[in-house]
Amino acid sequence: MSAYLLPPGSDASAISASAAAMQVAARLGRYLLRSAARPGPAQRGIISGPPEQPVGSGESVVAFVAMFASCLGPAAWVLAHLEDYKKGE
Repeated sequence: MSAYLLPPGSDASAISASAAAMQVAARLGRYLLRSAARPGPAQRGIISGPPEQPVGSGESVVAFVAMFASCLGPAAWVLAHLEDYKKGE
């Protein structure tokens, strides 16, 4: 590198390390985007079509109750104890 291309107060080793880091980041970005742009064949075990063993209504109810409780339970707890939080014990 020529001295006139470097910013004042910088050395060539810091700039070369920065350029190497940018090359690594560019390669990683290309690798990650390449798989998204050109998907390969479907993975084994993924079947398109109706389920081989249909999910029963009891299993669906249990799943929905579990999701409801895990998502809204903490918010309900905070709202129920809001006065305790305002006191700042």
